[in-house]
Amino acid sequence: MSQSVANMPAGQAGSFSPSPAHSSGSDAATPVHVVAIGGIHQFAHIVPVACEIERRQPGSVTLFVLSHKDAAAAATVIRGNGLAMPAITIMTIPLALRPLAKAGLGKILALATWSGHLARARVLLCAERTSTILRRLRPDCPPIVHIPHGAGDRAVGFEPRFKLFDQVLVAGNKDRDRLIASGLVAPEDCLVAGPIKLAAILERGIARPPLFDNARPTILFNPHFSKKHSSLDSFGRQLAEAVRKDGRYNLVIAPHARMAKSWSKRRRLSWQALAETGRIIVDLGSPRCNDMTYTLGADLYVGDVSSQVYEFLIRPRPCLFVDAKGIDWQGSEDYAMWHFGEVVAPDCAPIAAIDRAFAQHGAYVAWQRQRMAYSIAGMTWAPDGTPLLEGTAPAARAADAVMRWAALPQEDALRTAA
Repeated sequence: MSQSVANMPAGQAGSFSPSPAHSSGSDAATPVHVVAIGGIHQFAHIVPVACEIERRQPGSVTLFVLSHKDAAAAATVIRGNGLAMPAITIMTIPLALRPLAKAGLGKILALATWSGHLARARVLLCAERTSTILRRLRPDCPPIVHIPHGAGDRAVGFEPRFKLFDQVLVAGNKDRDRLIASGLVAPEDCLVAGPIKLAAILERGIARPPLFDNARPTILFNPHFSKKHSSLDSFGRQLAEAVRKDGRYNLVIAPHARMAKSWSKRRRLSWQALAETGRIIVDLGSPRCNDMTYTLGADLYVGDVSSQVYEFLIRPRPCLFVDAKGIDWQGSEDYAMWHFGEVVAPDCAPIAAIDRAFAQHGAYVAWQRQRMAYSIAGMTWAPDGTPLLEGTAPAARAADAVMRWAALPQEDALRTAA
């Protein structure tokens, strides 16, 4: 029988290893299977929904992950936020196939190995799109509900696999309108649930300890992992050296969480060597890359195409974008975020560009607010600039949608966000 983290002592969430041969227990009968295989950085977009369903209907949810590390991370998030704990099952794969998993096929192999088990649910919920392979693997595949992670603009966020979902729950009208206009999702199958991760952050409060023990403005450099777009190699070292020489700014280098996962030890050390106590932080994938520590704590965002800029702009602040590939971007929806600030080439003078970003931010504030309100349902601001979310709590709204697919009782009314 697969084991639930909920029944284990705190700190021991990673001490179990269920396998298909030993997973015919309660999780096989749960009506909601949450497939959390896209990485820890996606958990905040989907785990609160799983927990809200479990709170309403105890014993109704199983969260499927790829590793002990992921299981422990999910349990930590759940316990740390006082959420209801669903069963957590690790999707182990046969020993003979593990070399292929290390070659990058881990998600597909796990889905193939566990497809029969997953298909026993009434509904599947996922935050990535690899899970759509279950449509080809299983003629008895249950309905799949998708919650995209983040609210970015890249075309990869609007691709053909959306047609394979029975329902898509998005953060705001921007994504809904584009998915419908692209013919990827029918209007009745695309629901604006709201920003699940942001709602949880705002509920806890956005005050954070300062990133540095000084009064210098802090720059966040947040390049994407995609080689097609990333500005890390073409701009990162130049930026760090310029900040070090100038002396007026702090710098956080925090790439997308997937950036350094496959790096060699040597490459990691070469980037970590840029860190300087009291002035430059280099973070290649700690929890602080995912929990908005840096997007809340920085004064200027420097990046390329990461959707984290939409997290940064819950408080409108200066932005600077690096076009590392010479893209003809001005009329493209894929680069709508580049209208939040100046776009520069990687061979620019970094400090001059940073100074301009701070000086010229006033010209971008209105558009930042307008675009955020369109992208993030309920996004508004108090007179003092404090971000607020109006309307129904996103996790509750998403839970309602999933529970309808699972034919679970709807006795709980939607709670209203504070």
